[in-house]
Amino acid sequence: MIVIHPVHRRLAELTEKAEQLGGYNRLTASEQRELYYCLKDNAKLVRRLDELKNLAYIAHISGDMEWEQEICAKLDEMEAKLI
Repeated sequence: MIVIHPVHRRLAELTEKAEQLGGYNRLTASEQRELYYCLKDNAKLVRRLDELKNLAYIAHISGDMEWEQEICAKLDEMEAKLI
């Protein structure tokens, strides 16, 4: 099953509406603010996931399996919340 995070779904909805209207500048001021906040949330989410994945890689190549498992548990927890 493939799931879509609510932020990503809303980004898609706003993008489709903007395309139908002829551009993002045609969205209401409220929708433009919402788009901005969705983009900010998405960036934070991606940054945190990337940080954890990079740390897991460092733990793996350094041979610290306990640290790697801790990081992977955090990743699993975070990804479960995305559903």
